[in-house]
Amino acid sequence: GNRGQEVSMLDSVPSSRWLLLAAAAVPAVSGFSVPSLPSGAVRSPSASLSLRMQSEGADRRGFLAGLLAVPLAAAVPSEASAQLPFLGDPKGERPSGLGPAAGGRFLSLCDSENCVSTSEDVYSKRYLPPWAYNPEGEKKKSTATAKAELLAVVKEQPGAKIIKDTDTYIYAEFERELGLVDDVEFLFSPNGETVEYRSAARKKKKSDHRARIRTIRLALAPKGWKSVGYR
Repeated sequence: GNRGQEVSMLDSVPSSRWLLLAAAAVPAVSGFSVPSLPSGAVRSPSASLSLRMQSEGADRRGFLAGLLAVPLAAAVPSEASAQLPFLGDPKGERPSGLGPAAGGRFLSLCDSENCVSTSEDVYSKRYLPPWAYNPEGEKKKSTATAKAELLAVVKEQPGAKIIKDTDTYIYAEFERELGLVDDVEFLFSPNGETVEYRSAARKKKKSDHRARIRTIRLALAPKGWKSVGYR
């Protein structure tokens, strides 16, 4: 009888178990801590009842408001949350093997399908042709002039960050959606006529490398740049 009455009363007020479960569901984010409950609230029915009764009305609304006040940034990848073990780092590690190869004549081959490169076989779907930067019928421009033109355009691209810049080589990281990063390289060939390039994603999520390369080439077109073999 008394036990049934107590159960009935518990059903009519907020449950401390509900409070505990809701609190546990809130991610542990910087600057937010879940409210603590008395240790006896779980073990003692009378203490649980007291806590439940105190939680009614404004207290319950205040608790819910506290949950909703957690910054929305906690739900999306950030520099801090990206390092959590269960999320991983969306940027990934900078790959080894980048840079000029074969005495400064070529860049590396693609190491996945999520990549394009001028070094690939011409029949490969990962192949794109090199660029020529000297307009036909005009005075030949220097490599330094051409590199300055390319560098200026690359810096204007969304998410681009120049990592390395030498006399004949440019390496940039391109950050895209969800904080993912692509590694993009440009190499001026020793012949003083063409530019090799490579664009590769660090993660498996597909990147539109061809669109990126085309955007950069079209931005350079007014200065006489074009794909080798195309007019």
